[in-house]
Amino acid sequence: MNLSSNSNNRSLDPAYLVKELESLDVKRREKARRTLAALGNPALPELTRALSNPTEWVRWEAAMSLTLLANPESISALIAALDDVSPAVRLAAIEALIAIGRPAVTPLVQAVKQKNDSPALRQGARRVLQTLKLRGKLTLTNIPKIS
Repeated sequence: MNLSSNSNNRSLDPAYLVKELESLDVKRREKARRTLAALGNPALPELTRALSNPTEWVRWEAAMSLTLLANPESISALIAALDDVSPAVRLAAIEALIAIGRPAVTPLVQAVKQKNDSPALRQGARRVLQTLKLRGKLTLTNIPKIS
């Protein structure tokens, strides 16, 4: 068995890379984040699970990876992250939803309607919608109102 190929295979395993997000070494975490994003869809299940990790920086790294992926399949997990106790994680989730763009709008508005007692969710949704409007991805006529 060739150890270098085994090590190389492991370094492309999404579960291993998400575990690397727990590292105290910032450079290792950044490398893992970028590799997860480069892996694309195969990394999605691990990244969305990592949004529930007990460690704040793991959740932040996962949200940042999802920003780079900008995959609409992560919308529901990112909307849930708008209620995270950490402002940094909430902001990273906002950035990821903005990166996804228009496909995030309807699920975001529905989530606010279903859970309108969450100030963090309302604030995050408002920020996503305002940013999409400013970037020309939403027009005045198709922006849902969130109070």
